[in-house]
Order: sequence, then C-alpha cells, then structure tokens
Amino acid sequence: MVMEIGRVIGVTTLRGFRFVIREGMEKHVKRDEFITVKEFVTKKEILGMIKEITISNELLPDEFGRTPQLEDFILNEGEYPVPVVKILGYGEEDGMELPRYGINPGTTVHLADTSLLNRLLRQNTRDSGFLGTLSTREDIKVCVSLNELVSKHCAILAMTGAGKSYCVGVLIEELLKKHGSIVVFDPHGEYKDIEFDDAVVAVYGVETNNQLKIGVGSLRTSDFVNLIPDMTDPQRDLLDEVLSMASRFYEKYDFAIILNILTTLYGIKDKAETGTDIFPEDVLRGITKKVGLSTIGALSRRISRLNRMGIFEMHGTPLESIASGNQLTVIDLSDADERVSETIIATISRGIFEARKRYMKKSEGIKIKTPTFLIVEEAHNFAPRTMEDRTILSRYILRRIAREGRKFGVGLCIVSQRPNKLDADILSQCNTQIIMKIINPSDQEYIRQSVETVTEDVVKDLPSLSRGEAIITGIAIKFPVKVKIRERTTEVGGEDIDIIGSWNSE
Repeated sequence: MVMEIGRVIGVTTLRGFRFVIREGMEKHVKRDEFITVKEFVTKKEILGMIKEITISNELLPDEFGRTPQLEDFILNEGEYPVPVVKILGYGEEDGMELPRYGINPGTTVHLADTSLLNRLLRQNTRDSGFLGTLSTREDIKVCVSLNELVSKHCAILAMTGAGKSYCVGVLIEELLKKHGSIVVFDPHGEYKDIEFDDAVVAVYGVETNNQLKIGVGSLRTSDFVNLIPDMTDPQRDLLDEVLSMASRFYEKYDFAIILNILTTLYGIKDKAETGTDIFPEDVLRGITKKVGLSTIGALSRRISRLNRMGIFEMHGTPLESIASGNQLTVIDLSDADERVSETIIATISRGIFEARKRYMKKSEGIKIKTPTFLIVEEAHNFAPRTMEDRTILSRYILRRIAREGRKFGVGLCIVSQRPNKLDADILSQCNTQIIMKIINPSDQEYIRQSVETVTEDVVKDLPSLSRGEAIITGIAIKFPVKVKIRERTTEVGGEDIDIIGSWNSE
C-alpha cells in the first residue's frame, strides 16, 4: 500500500521541491529517504530523495534564537519541518530521466514503495553483484552491474578507517561468484589470508615461500632506471645497448647473461680481446668506443646488486598463473620497498595488458584468454597526481589501462584514502565510484572536479557517512544511492590494532 506522507508547497523546479509533512507521518520522513510524486502533465511517477529537512518558526525571527528567557512561551504554532527533495527522475530502462513538465504545488507526496525501488535498482542476475542494502531501507538490496564496473573501471575512495578494504573484500567475493580473474596489488598484506571454497587463491610475496619472480626479459630500460636511481646517463645508454644485444641473441635472458655481456665489453676495452662466438666482434667494438671502463664497471656493480635481490630471474612467474579464471591472485608487497613495488605493479600490469591485447588481436606471443580485473590498493602512491622529484613508473601503465583497458578486457579498480593525490586522468576514467566517509575538504573538492557523476549534494553527504556506509554512483548503478555495505563471508584483514587491550594484556 502506497503511503501518503505530505503535500508539495511553494515553488517547484524540474530538479527539486519542498513539502509539508502529513500529521503522524514524521517518523517516515528522514534524510536520504525516497519519495514519489506525479508529474502534472503526464502523470508519470517521479522518484525523489529527501536531502534536507529545514525547521523554522514564522512567529520567531531567526536572529532571536531559542533563549532560556523564552521557555515559557508557546511558539510551536508557527513551527513546522519542511523536507527538501532532490528529483531523481522517471525510472527508464537505461537509468533515470528528469521530468519535462514539472510538479504542481499541492501534489500528494508518497513514500516510495518497496516494489518500485526494487524494480528501479534491479540488475541482470547474471551480471550483478550484491554489495549491500539501502541505508534507509535494509530490506532493499543494492546490486551493481559487474560488467560495467569491471570493464569501465571503478574507484573505491575513503578516509582511513572508513572500511574501504572491507568493501574491496565484498567486491572480490561477488566477482569470484562469477568465476572472475582478479589480481590485487596489496601493499600492506591485508588480503593474503583470504580463502574461498570454490575459487583458487594464489598469494605471491617478495620474501615468502611462494616468491614472486619477474622475468628479466620483461624489464625495460625505464624499469632498470627506477630500480637503480643512481644510474647515470652514460650507464643508461650502455644498458640500452646491452639489453638490445641480449634480446637479439637470446630468446630469454637473466642478469647473469647481462653481466657476461658487460664483462666481455670490459675485457675488449681493457685488453683488446676479440669477440665471442655469440656476439660479433664489430658490434662489441662499436659499443666499447662509446663508453669508458668506469661506466662498464659501475653498471656491472649496479646490475649485480639487483641480482642479489632474488626477485628477477630468467623465467618469471608465468602470467597465466597470475591471471586465470575463477582465481584471486594477491601480490603481497608488504616486504617490498616503494621502488620494487612500483616495478612489480608496472611489469605485471603491463604484461597482462599486452597479453590480453595479443589475445584479442590474435597476434604472436604470450596470451591471456581471461579478462582480468586489477585492484591497486594505496593507488595514490602508484598513480600520483604529481611527480615531485622522480618518475613513478607504475603511473604510465595504469593510465594506459584506464584509457584502453576496456577494449582488451582489462579492468582497473583504484583504492585510495587520499583522492586529491590521485592522477586526475585515471580517476576521471573510473566510471563507477564507491565513496565512503571523507572529511578532508580538498579530497572532497578534488573528487567533485574530477568525476562527472559526483554532484555537489553527493560531496556534502560524505562527512556524515557512518563506518561501512558508502555512496555508490556511476555507470554500474541506475542512480546514486547510499548503501550499508553487507557483511563479508571471508577473512577480514587490515583491522585496527587494539592498542589499549594489548597494553593491558602485557
């Protein structure tokens, strides 16, 4: 049964109106509640959301205020609450459409029926993921289109402690119900203990038994420069030559082969030795004419330093083992420094993107047949808005995936507690946003400027969100809604430490 809760008053617009509450209906009128009214020409049902409730007293000017001296006076005769409604529109197949004719003052306002909200929020069962319930109606489930969320990228943004990693866990659960391929870059080890009965969980770390290996042949000169910050320009030029030789004469190579090339060059330069059976003498002598012994020796020492790390080998961890259907792969970066983390994210993301590109274009080389979703935690560190004193290697490939990944089946989810430090191009390409509590005004303003679907009223609501509440907006949902994120079924990591409890136990 549709419940009448009030009547429209005052001036109405195509975007909003006010109404007075029917006596006895006050408990049903609250912020973020959904209401319906009829358009005056077509009589179509229009959905709206209560955004504000103003209370004034016509008998008492605002500047008087409520003072103790006035407590004995009866002032409530001219005092009434007035809800302010934002019009969301008609429920159409593709989403919401704003009315064209407006609403008459005096029109009856009804509480939105549960069946109407369920119909408007309904998603295709095959493609949808259940993330939570409406904050104002816990009996109404909120699902998102996973096809739209993954293919057109998403952002999960929140201040520290608001529950963004918990929300990521819920999203992962829903994606694995669809047998998805998910790779999480995890700087704090929050997901390494997650388990599923019906899906594979592969955890790779930098200093663990299941150690991640990066193939040296997959590294580009820019990767080496990132790993070796003290490399000089002559050393970089020499490295370019050596990598070109290695890829020309070896199908796969490691640091031992690179060091062997450098040793050969050093010998020719120092002792006038001839070339080897593998490398032509004229090629080697051409390189030695451009560099000095000190450059060759210095680059050799730096490559040896990388070799001792144990992460980079001839045969890296196969991409097919990292990106596979019905599998969550966690890349645990908690033991890696920032430069190694950036290199790992860059090389794996680039490898997956290029392998998917080869698969779609049916070209030669390593291919991945399964569309893959990349989740980057602490994304402001790996795709920053500005690069102050150095190049952040991972930013370039994440930018490219944000722009082109949709065509090749590589989705991107950026997760951050500092939105105003994120690269604006990447953030703007994320067409679905799950935004939790954010208090910092600069973060709020940056989100509003960078994301088309985030409006002023959405930004205003961010500081008032409770822990575990989120506003979901964008292409994966019909209209913006405030959601209470559902409970997870998997192990939760990254929870706050009970410091006082720990002290007491000691």
